[in-house]
Amino acid sequence: MNSDNNTTSVSEAKQTRAYAAYYGFWTGLCWVGSFALAMLGLKQPFLGNLGLLLGLSSVFVGVKLLRGFREQVAPLSLRRAWSMSWMMFVASALLCTAAQYIYFAFLDNGLLMRTYSEMLEMPEMQDLLSKMMPGQDPKAMMDEALAMFAATPPSQLAMQFLFWNVLLAIFFAFPTALFSFTRPKAER
Repeated sequence: MNSDNNTTSVSEAKQTRAYAAYYGFWTGLCWVGSFALAMLGLKQPFLGNLGLLLGLSSVFVGVKLLRGFREQVAPLSLRRAWSMSWMMFVASALLCTAAQYIYFAFLDNGLLMRTYSEMLEMPEMQDLLSKMMPGQDPKAMMDEALAMFAATPPSQLAMQFLFWNVLLAIFFAFPTALFSFTRPKAER
């Protein structure tokens, strides 16, 4: 009897990983779209706001997908729902990090740097920086920071984005699981 239970849990784990990877693709598309809109939002702020909403909507997409799994495939305990949502968002993080690497390696061509340089040249930004850092030369500090960012290779940027994406996956996983697991029915 013990081997049957072990076989069932192994098959459940495989099923959980397979569905989580598939669902991670769809939530990952939300993250990639969010990143793309954020980059477009450098010139059109409205698109940046849409990108933020699209990124946050990945939680709702994840809940919808996990509830569909719960209703059509198998019940979800809180532990299994958390495991599945964690794996789903890690897959999203990997997909988004790959898109971010491709963007910075082949598509950006210094757009982000130029945009930040232009923003830092604005008088109101200069005034704000001088108030934030009294007694220091904010322009020299920002120029140094931008030069350091420009010298960072896309692979290192991707690793930094991976860290933040996985942190976001941790943050999104638990609420997604809480809204997706099968609740025990109350006895009357």
